[in-house]
Amino acid sequence: MKADIVKRICAFLVLLPLLMFVGGLHAAGARVGDVPVLPALRTLDGTIINPAKLRGKVVVLSYFSSTCPFCMNEAPKLQKLYRDNADKLIVIGVNIEDKDPEQKSKALIWVEKYKLMHPVTTDFSALERVLGKRKGLPVNYVFDKQGRLHRVDVGEIFDEDFDDIARFAREK
Repeated sequence: MKADIVKRICAFLVLLPLLMFVGGLHAAGARVGDVPVLPALRTLDGTIINPAKLRGKVVVLSYFSSTCPFCMNEAPKLQKLYRDNADKLIVIGVNIEDKDPEQKSKALIWVEKYKLMHPVTTDFSALERVLGKRKGLPVNYVFDKQGRLHRVDVGEIFDEDFDDIARFAREK
């Protein structure tokens, strides 16, 4: 009986580093190449975005804060990306100010200020549970038409990056 317990403890100790490694990957969040299961998202107007209905389009999740100057620079460019490629991609703005009681009103002001036509959500916490903690702001997650994470851009992206995303959406 003691030998059986010793064997089990040894097997556990051998597997422990592997379990810690795998757990660490999960805790770090989604990585390029992963196909994370995105949650359903409620937009500011109450519409539910079902992630299954996003298949077949490139998806850009764009995290923003109403006080972020880099987000302010990106907002019109994201709107143009969406407007010019709406048949191939969808942009979803994600307000991260989830601890702020004025989050929804700030997000609504943002939508009006930048005349955004793409959906915007305040469901940041639900996305964070799937994608992991953000490393900066703005953050843009780009998923391919099959839901695979294609790229993650932390910090302000530039015109050529938006051009790359548009080109990627038009492929195939």
